[in-house]
Amino acid sequence: MTKINIIRFILFLGLINPSVSFAELIAEESIDNQWGVDIITENSVHATVNGQVTHGDRLHVRMVKDHCDKGNLITFVYTYSNHPEIEQLSDQYVTTNFMGNEVIVNVLFASPFLMGHRATIDIGWADIKELKGILSQENPIMMEYKDSSEIKITDYFDITENSWSNDGISEALDRAMDMCKKL
Repeated sequence: MTKINIIRFILFLGLINPSVSFAELIAEESIDNQWGVDIITENSVHATVNGQVTHGDRLHVRMVKDHCDKGNLITFVYTYSNHPEIEQLSDQYVTTNFMGNEVIVNVLFASPFLMGHRATIDIGWADIKELKGILSQENPIMMEYKDSSEIKITDYFDITENSWSNDGISEALDRAMDMCKKL
């Protein structure tokens, strides 16, 4: 049995067993440059879209069980830069230009990943209604990491910018919020 068939079978069992509370919530197929709901856990739902510069560095709006009206905007940076202290970026604040505004983001952690390192970036929390308005303003949504007096980020990240489509953002956030409320 292939992995996909096994997953479908498990989901089928979950659908006929009402004791699994989030079994009816099935992630959507990922379509390039289109927002979708593609990560569902017992405690959260993520609406995401692929990066246009670095495809795998997706932009996420994470909604957490019992707080579905708020979203945590998260992204990732995959880098080949072999800075010996890259893991020390964890819990550091970095200056960015996000959609034309200076925004300070938190590097939650940086760790080895494939042939380089991957940093997890927390852009912040906001009401879903507010996120819809902000993220719908520009297409593409753009973010660039900037050197500051505290951190010379160009020493750590070899690609310092990414962009993401906002196609389908509002509808995906509505679907994600509905799914989150069912957790």
